[in-house]
Amino acid sequence: MALGPFAWLVQRFNFVTDDAFITFRYSRNFAEGKGLVYNLGVDPPVEGYSEFLWALLMGLGFEFGWAPETFSRVLSIGFGVLCVGLVVSLAARRFATSPVAVFGTAALVGCAPPLGVWATGGMATMPAASLGVLLVWLLYGRASGAPSSGLLVGLVASLLALMRADAAIVVALILGPAIVVGAVSRRRELFLSALFGALVSATAFGLHVAWRYSYYDDWLPNTARAKLGFSAAATGRGADYVISTFLSMPGLFLAFAGGLVGLVLAARRIGAGAAASAGAVIVGVTAYAILAGGDFMAYSRFLVPAIPMAALAFGALLASIESRSRIAAAVLAIAGVTTTVLAVFDVDLVPKETQLEYHFRHNQRLGGVTPSTSENEQWQNMRDRSQEWSLAGRALGVHAPPNSSVVFGAVGAIGYYSNLFIYDRNGLVTREVAMLEPHEELRSPGHDKVVPPAFFAKYHPTYLNVGVCSQAQFPPVRGAVRLGNTERDGVVLWAVPGR
Repeated sequence: MALGPFAWLVQRFNFVTDDAFITFRYSRNFAEGKGLVYNLGVDPPVEGYSEFLWALLMGLGFEFGWAPETFSRVLSIGFGVLCVGLVVSLAARRFATSPVAVFGTAALVGCAPPLGVWATGGMATMPAASLGVLLVWLLYGRASGAPSSGLLVGLVASLLALMRADAAIVVALILGPAIVVGAVSRRRELFLSALFGALVSATAFGLHVAWRYSYYDDWLPNTARAKLGFSAAATGRGADYVISTFLSMPGLFLAFAGGLVGLVLAARRIGAGAAASAGAVIVGVTAYAILAGGDFMAYSRFLVPAIPMAALAFGALLASIESRSRIAAAVLAIAGVTTTVLAVFDVDLVPKETQLEYHFRHNQRLGGVTPSTSENEQWQNMRDRSQEWSLAGRALGVHAPPNSSVVFGAVGAIGYYSNLFIYDRNGLVTREVAMLEPHEELRSPGHDKVVPPAFFAKYHPTYLNVGVCSQAQFPPVRGAVRLGNTERDGVVLWAVPGR
């Protein structure tokens, strides 16, 4: 019931985003024995990826000759199936006498567009979310009612903490409430399992931070320095990010907000620990998305770790209502699922004008660029740009002279396929930019420190800009020269010389 719509969403949104290619380049260099580096010869190297364990897994794929564009999606889809299966398993066990609640939970987690979108994309979003659900399942989902051993909990928590740079927050949000509830309720097994798991994962995380400092000469990943600029204005943009999600998919608002009420009402039925951990993830991940200033990518990537927990919380709300009226619970379940999945078909319950009042991708307004009018349009833009930059990167690898260097903003596919030295205008792989103060004028999330190509003129880059266009459109910008043809008929590679 849940895997059917989930599979449809996965094939509907199957893609690889440009940012994934940044990690792929690190992974390839690692597999070739050059280290976890992006630009060779930079000392100290720059940690321009956010997904340490994912980078290692992609490096393992290189060792076996598996192309990361495919391997990343296969692995991520597998994690997605695990996530959906574990959520349905938890619902079936906790709401065994409430069939509508089980149906509502399964339907919501299977039909939630963000889970379908980020089951591919090439990034560790879905693996991290799935490990979070697995951690909850180990604590609260076993048939015996007892939690798994602290060693197993610690192993999964460690994998989660290392999967993404910010995933340690999710570990704390799950294990922290479990420790407190175990201590207060004198559930010795839960307390010891969660506490030991926390100690193991904290040790793994601490060792990784120590390694990061020894290798990259920084306690924080460079991506955090480049993307995060905590301020009142950025927090306001983050609030718009969350509000925009709920306006485009109202069923998720019902699951997030109504689900918290359901966790309180059904705490005794589902267990105080499970309710506390699920509620903490819902609130904590939402708060993190706001404080981080949101994310420019389509379909609420930052909220993905909370959506499976929100589906379970929605089931708790349905179970509480079902104990009084099964019809009312069924109507609410259908309403929640329907108003979530309608976004896939660009059907809006909230007028576009209202949604655009909370538009948060501010760089789309700069230079008169029209904002994306839906998450579908933003996803399509991401997919198309990734394909275009992949085409440009492959052509650049063929036509650019050896030892060339390029200034560019989206450094994923361009850098991966060309393998040239890249000066990153957004600062993800260029520490000098990441250390700047954010612009006063808000940009799209993650782009608050972008610099013009002239910023790098002192390094005498070979090219200040590159791209592809049709022969009829050449030259697309002033000063562009034609470097050669691409693999696509009628499309040429151009560049703006810098030296």
